[in-house]
Amino acid sequence: MKKALAMIVISPLILTSCFYKAENTKTQNTESASGETSQEIEKIANVSLVQKEVVGTGDTVGVDYVGTLEDGTIFDSSIEEFAKKSTNYSSGRTYEPLTFTVGAGQMIKGFDNWVLGMKLGEKKTLTIAPADAYGEAYTEQQVPAKYFQDVFKEVVPRDNFQDTITQIVPMSALGEQGTNLTVGKVIEAGNVKATVTKIEGENITVEIDNAQNPFYGKKMTVGLKTTFEGNTVTVKKLTDTEVTIEVVNKANPFYGKKIKEGMEGTMPNGGTMKILKIETENITIGIPNTNPLAGKTLKFDIEIKSIK
Repeated sequence: MKKALAMIVISPLILTSCFYKAENTKTQNTESASGETSQEIEKIANVSLVQKEVVGTGDTVGVDYVGTLEDGTIFDSSIEEFAKKSTNYSSGRTYEPLTFTVGAGQMIKGFDNWVLGMKLGEKKTLTIAPADAYGEAYTEQQVPAKYFQDVFKEVVPRDNFQDTITQIVPMSALGEQGTNLTVGKVIEAGNVKATVTKIEGENITVEIDNAQNPFYGKKMTVGLKTTFEGNTVTVKKLTDTEVTIEVVNKANPFYGKKIKEGMEGTMPNGGTMKILKIETENITIGIPNTNPLAGKTLKFDIEIKSIK
């Protein structure tokens, strides 16, 4: 438990015993002002660290559990007797209470929240909705409807098609690469390379090698055509500030088809998607959550075995 479409990380109580040695007397059992020996004080302190009766944030707890789906199917358990009935049983696994720190983000949200306030030895049945477990079956995203057309036009700033783009960025935006900068240094971010051309205080001027420009190395003219990420891109209109391009959208998962809600397709990156809702301006798509327990309501029968 522990792109989109193309053109689309206790403290133990430190008991410091101060032993004062008299000139002619040595003792390992010094009494406190209240009459308690240092050994008794240490024993009390250690017990207070280990034994707790109620689970609180920051506690380390040991929990036995049996996890089932809504139909009663066991998908996991810390108890071997029940684990053998699940599809995840492993003979090489040591079946014992699950140990985790409450509130440290080590568990699914619903499980973490439910154990708060439970007592040592208490049993409880938890029912956890997908949102508090492994997430919904799909992650929703809105995409402009035109990107699902077989052919569409787009108006793009002309500067985007320059082979080199000059930008001024704050040094803090460069992260670790913003340290020890010198003019001429090349900064890399993924497939993008930028050369430092000027440093003025906290502002850095860089020249970006715009190799992702579909017309890289070519003179922009009306009618210029290229293939980019599976799509055919043609320059239809030029002004001093803008370029109108026409895209034959073959990267569209539904190219050549009339889309409708419920349709599924393969995206350029190999992932799958589903049409959830069609509107005039936007289409809502769902990207499948690949966790096998995504979209499922989970039930856990649990027992608190230890609290520290």
